[in-house]
Order: sequence, then C-alpha cells, then structure tokens
Amino acid sequence: MKKRSSIYFVLAIIITAVFFFLLGMGSSPDRGKSEEAAPVSTIIIKDEGGFTTAISEVANILTSAVVHIDVTGTVIQKAPQRPFGNDPFFKYFFGPPYETEREVPVQAMGSGLIISKDGYIITNNHVVQNADTINVELYDGTKHQAKLIGKDPRTDLAVVKIDPTPDMKYASFGNSDMCKVGEWVVAIGSPRGLDWTVTAGIISAKNRTNIGALGPTGYEDFIQTDAAINPGNSGGPLINLKGKVIGINSLIVSASRGSEGLGFAIPSNMAKAISDSLIKHGKVVRGYLGVNIQDVTPDIAKNLKLGKNFKGVIIADVLPDGPSAEAEIEQGDIIIAYNGEKIENVTQLRNAVAETTPGTLAKITLLRNKKELEITVRIGELEKIRQEARVDKESDLLGLTVEKVTDEIAQRIRLRTTTGVIITDVKPGSAAANTALYKGDIIFRVGNKSVNNPKEFNYLVKEAAKDGEVLFLVRDGRTTRVGYIVVPVG
Repeated sequence: MKKRSSIYFVLAIIITAVFFFLLGMGSSPDRGKSEEAAPVSTIIIKDEGGFTTAISEVANILTSAVVHIDVTGTVIQKAPQRPFGNDPFFKYFFGPPYETEREVPVQAMGSGLIISKDGYIITNNHVVQNADTINVELYDGTKHQAKLIGKDPRTDLAVVKIDPTPDMKYASFGNSDMCKVGEWVVAIGSPRGLDWTVTAGIISAKNRTNIGALGPTGYEDFIQTDAAINPGNSGGPLINLKGKVIGINSLIVSASRGSEGLGFAIPSNMAKAISDSLIKHGKVVRGYLGVNIQDVTPDIAKNLKLGKNFKGVIIADVLPDGPSAEAEIEQGDIIIAYNGEKIENVTQLRNAVAETTPGTLAKITLLRNKKELEITVRIGELEKIRQEARVDKESDLLGLTVEKVTDEIAQRIRLRTTTGVIITDVKPGSAAANTALYKGDIIFRVGNKSVNNPKEFNYLVKEAAKDGEVLFLVRDGRTTRVGYIVVPVG
C-alpha cells in the first residue's frame, strides 16, 4: 500500500512538471530560444500641465504689455577724402583731409515694454538714439506717437511715453538678483519685424561683463540666455516662469547677426533704477566715489600675501577733493564689501556705486595692511563732477575734450600702459577736427613733453600755441597706429 502511494506521488510530480513546462513554452515561435536583454524598467515623467502650460500662460499674460517700436530719423554722415587712408604719418605730411557732411535718413525698429499705467515704455537706447519720430504699436493693433523721455547710452536703456488708453496693459519688474543659472525664461519681441514672437530658453549665465558693447564707460552686467533673440527683439522683456520681468533684451553676439544662443539682457534691477531716474529727472543720476580702481589679480594677491583665491578691488589712486579723499580712503586700500554686499571685481563696485543716490552715506569695508576697516563715505554725483571738471578738460584753442587714460580704459582698448589722454569729443569745424583728430584718439605727448591728465594737456597746449601750432604724438583710435600730427592754432 505504501509502495503504491509512493508511485502515485512520483507520477503526480512528473505530470505537474510537464504541465508547467508546456505552459511556459506556449505557442510562441521563439520558444526554446534564450530571452533577449531588455531594460529593467521604463520611467515615464508625467507632466500634469505645470511646465507645458507655464510658457503659454506667461506669453498669454505678458504679450499684451509688449509693444512694437518704429523709428525714423537722420544722422550726419562724414566722408573724409584721404589719399593714404587713416595713417597718422600721412596726416602729418599732407595735412587735414577734405571732409564732406550730409544728412542721411535712418530707420530702426525694436520692441518695448509698458511699465506703468501712465504709458511709460522702456526700450533700448540704440533703438531710439537717432529718432526724430517714434511710433508705437500696441498689441491691440492701435498705433501711437511716442515722446522721448530720456536715454542712457551707458546702459543702452531709454524711456518713451505714449498717452495711456483704457485697455492698456503694463508689466512690473521682478528681482533679477534672485534669478538662477539654468532657470527657464521667455523672451517676447519683434525679431526681424515679426511682431509679438515668443521664444524660450534658459539663463545661461549671470553678471556677464567686458563684452565691450557699451564702450569703455558703459555699465555692463548682462544676463546671458539661449532663448532665441534676433534683431528687433531689442527692448523686449525677458521673463521667468512666474511671469516676472527679470531683464530687458539688449544684444546678441553672433557672426551671422542671427540667433546663436548668445543673447544678453539688462538685469531688471538695473533697468528699474535707470528707468525711474529717467522718468523722474530726464537723465540718469549716478553716484561717484572718486577713485581709480583695478581688480586684485592673482599676482597682486600673491605679492600682498592675501591668499590664493582672494578677490577684491584695490585703490590705485584717490582723486583729490573727492568723496573717498574726504573719507580718508588711501591708495593701496582694498575694498571687499560695499553696503554689506561682497565686492569681487571692478565692474561690480562701479555698478553698485553708480546705483547709489548721491548724497547718501555708504559703508565700505576695506583691508588696510591686512586689517579690516569699515569706512563711511558720502557718495557724490558723477555728472556734477564731470561738469565741474569739463572746464579743465576742454581746450577752446583746439575744440576738443580729453580725459585721463585710466586702467579700465587701457584694458578695454588694449593699451599697454595707462599713459596719455584720450579724446572724448571734437567740435565740428574746430582746429582739431580740421586736422583729422577724432574721438578715441590718444595723445601721448605735446611737443617733446609727455602728458597724463587734462590739466597738463591744457597747460602744454597753451604754451605751445604761442608759436602758432601744436605738435602731438597721437595713437589713432581706429587703426592703433602712432605718429606725430601738427595742429595749427589761430
């Protein structure tokens, strides 16, 4: 009996094994083959509508605050006739070239952003700089003539105004200091005349400086983005996915003059400060510290034994009778903080001082002989200082204005040393203009004496003018060639 039970048990096991074998084989034509490799799992990211709709929602809300701008105007075009080009050597031998002037009509277009219920619109300076008439088209298709309120070439910003309409929408600025690299952004504008175009990308970088687009006296602190920006986007907003305007699109860096993912926007915090000043004063009122400064380079830090990764701004010169001189800031002091904000480079300090209201007290943290000090400085007004110094900078005898070549100017124009004075303005029809001196030329010597500041320059010019002419050693600002030029006086 036990033997029969054992046999039944074994048979049951065999039948069960055969059943499961056949069940596993099934009817597949690949049965008997080894199983192919396959992913362990597939991860599917489900978008419940947040990101997908965010861009369209931002575009839907902000587009109505963006305007298209058309500008017509004229510029004076000069056509000098030079048989030997721009070489200063031939200027000396052959005298001033024959020069003709003519008015040339120009047209420009761009974008703008309505920033108040009163009809104020912010845009780029380069859009409206030559404007005789400014026409603004709103999103509803209505067209309005705008008035120029003020412009600021140093930041490439301008403000125009139209009469407000009942249905007009306007936008508010967000805090550009809070934006992050990698954050998604949206650009709206009229690239190549295609009005109210929406593009998207990310913030590629922050605090981009030394691009050189605004010249040696410009204030650069750009947000870099790969959102497609093309000619015509200028003046339009850069917006985060919270619907906050964090920048005003300004320029692209592109060999093809098209989008290559290198777009630059002026941070909203700077744009707000500039637009507020233009609306209130018609100009930009900037702070003034009264120093010549330069970055603390690794070599400087090493020699001063400040540490390998030390960053700050060193005082190269303290200008007499300026705010820093009155606060007893000294040559060689190293600024490491301004009003509690860490300072790491010259651009950062220049922008911070410029944004400070003149007459207010600023706290500067600096190192002097490796000891940290906090000094309070009453900030001056930059334009007022320039106006007071203009008497010293202008030469009525020659009709030109000069400034000292600073470390910053030398660096921007790739000059080896900070010597000489740079021409900042030439009056049409003056002795300087007739001798083909131009803005941007650098004068190293007057006669046989070197010159390093406007006071020296004017004194030496007056002395040399007694003989009826002045000899200059000049670096041509366009060709970078150096040569002597004789300027007749009287």
